[in-house]
Amino acid sequence: MAFNKFFKDIILKLLTGVSETDYATMASQLTLEDAIAKIDSLFGCDLVLKEFNSDFTIPYYTQSEAGYQIYHSGDAMHMALNPDGVFHPDGYYGQPRVVAEQIRQIDAKNVLELGCGKGFNSLFLAEQYPEVNFTGIDLTPLHIKIAGRKANKLSNLSFEEGNFNQLNFADQSFDIVFGFECLCHAPQAQIPLAEIFRVLRPGGQLIVFDGYRKIELEQFSKLLQTASQLVEVSMAVRHGFSEIDDWQKIAQSIGFRFQALEDISSAIKPCLSRLQKLSLQIFSLPWKLKILTYLLPKYLVRNAIAGLLLPLTEDALGYYKIILERPLET
Repeated sequence: MAFNKFFKDIILKLLTGVSETDYATMASQLTLEDAIAKIDSLFGCDLVLKEFNSDFTIPYYTQSEAGYQIYHSGDAMHMALNPDGVFHPDGYYGQPRVVAEQIRQIDAKNVLELGCGKGFNSLFLAEQYPEVNFTGIDLTPLHIKIAGRKANKLSNLSFEEGNFNQLNFADQSFDIVFGFECLCHAPQAQIPLAEIFRVLRPGGQLIVFDGYRKIELEQFSKLLQTASQLVEVSMAVRHGFSEIDDWQKIAQSIGFRFQALEDISSAIKPCLSRLQKLSLQIFSLPWKLKILTYLLPKYLVRNAIAGLLLPLTEDALGYYKIILERPLET
């Protein structure tokens, strides 16, 4: 708590002086070239891109904790879904409500959340479905500590440190496995997908909400390639987002059957606009920004890169809702 308050006080002192009208004008005039120039002047694009393919997932989420808590989503670790085009915090419940619907449809009794973060989704679901057993795993010890503390009063929910590339569960243990904006961190998609397939019961489902490249990186313009990779590395997506068609083929080769695959990028636009506003405020204060980069943890500050660029990379990057099924055995 003291950690968050310290950084909140710093950020609040620095992020001042830009009105809503100023932001609207700045956002409407911002081009991809302008955005990359702003990033280069502060961070150095080449310096940031040197960390592409590096594994700093745990430091990223640990250092970004204060930013998520204060400015992004509180205890949620994913984008809000606001299909009506207006941002509202209730949108953070959009993804877990889809899981809730599937729990009812298949009468699930055992559910596993991958990359559970601070437990937002599983806590929401466990309170609604006391007859269902929920387990959440995450790589980040800080997240598991926070989630475990919140789950103390729920007998049907537990959290533990775990890696989705090597699940510590018996074959066919779960009716539903879900992960929001976490499988993108897997260096090789086939490894976690095979593990998930193994622990799912026949007829069980995998529910994914995540970012993907719409086409191969090489088909983007050079400018869009740079922007997309800056987004990815600033979000600790170490090898870049998977290309959606390739990911689909890998899942099918493992044995999954697709029930749904939908590009819902439009639903997160209000959330992206909100984050871009914060980033524009940061980038509009050059001398204060320099102080910010020294005072705050590196990966926390780098979130401003993704915040600035995501609304400008919609031709390359998409946000997808995916529901897969392990077919019934014959």
